[in-house]
Amino acid sequence: MSNIKTQQLRYFVAVYNMGSITSAAQQVHATQSGVSMQIREFEEQLGLSLFERTPTGVQPTRAGEIVYRRATQILRELGELENDVIAQREQVYGSVHAGIMPAFSRSILAPTLIEFTENYPFVDVGINEGFSESLTRKVANNELDFAVVPAGPLPQGLRSFHVDTDLELLVENAARADGGPAATQLSTAAPLKLVLPSSVNARRKDIDLYLQTMCQSRHTFLELDSMMTTFDLLERGKYASILPGCLCVSEFSKSGLKLSPISDPALTVDYVLIEPAARASSVVVSAFEEVLCRVIRQNCELVRQQFPA
Repeated sequence: MSNIKTQQLRYFVAVYNMGSITSAAQQVHATQSGVSMQIREFEEQLGLSLFERTPTGVQPTRAGEIVYRRATQILRELGELENDVIAQREQVYGSVHAGIMPAFSRSILAPTLIEFTENYPFVDVGINEGFSESLTRKVANNELDFAVVPAGPLPQGLRSFHVDTDLELLVENAARADGGPAATQLSTAAPLKLVLPSSVNARRKDIDLYLQTMCQSRHTFLELDSMMTTFDLLERGKYASILPGCLCVSEFSKSGLKLSPISDPALTVDYVLIEPAARASSVVVSAFEEVLCRVIRQNCELVRQQFPA
């Protein structure tokens, strides 16, 4: 037991999460034979079989499930020890690779980047904007340190933390091009031309359910994943949209768009931070997470103040 290597723990956790030695080898940038050897040596040291080999991959044994829980804890502790050492340095270096949903690119990302880079001038920051399915896959594959996405099912090996709950808003031009009155409540609105995100957006499922079960009118849809074009269409007055409140904070002081909270019942979206379960976030990643989550909460609070229940 005293000869267990950190590499063995990392390889074991990767195989457990991926359910395949081949996929795990790709994730940890090692050869398949090298991963197999480390897993075999680990099992010999423990005197236990951790996986059952099948034609399609591997399945953890009961012992493997128990070892997995402890292994993820040990790897996180090792990462936190490294963070403690780094925190003693006068200047902090490193990199952050974060994933954000498009709703955060308008009012949240810029103040986050400004504050963070002022406090950590020697840290490189990379931002990947995308939808939850893509961002979740990249976090699971260690391509991103973390991501903030709408709440939903997670693959093995990831953990999540609730950030805040946002209100969904019906957004339309205050002076509609067709001359009709702007709607107040989506559930009772006359037929609208709605710009909606495609099915790759995790919010779309809840939006569709709301439209099918709560709305009196049959609305027509235009699927569009470009937020810039969505706002362009809204400003031209021919379309309406359903958008997260955080995306619309910069519009509160303007008069061009009418913003109405979707109520009776309310339609909301929960934001969660997702990251690898077996890896402690570095000092700089934790710092960026803290700033980003704080700015998200501030914007969610502004939305609640603008549209009190």
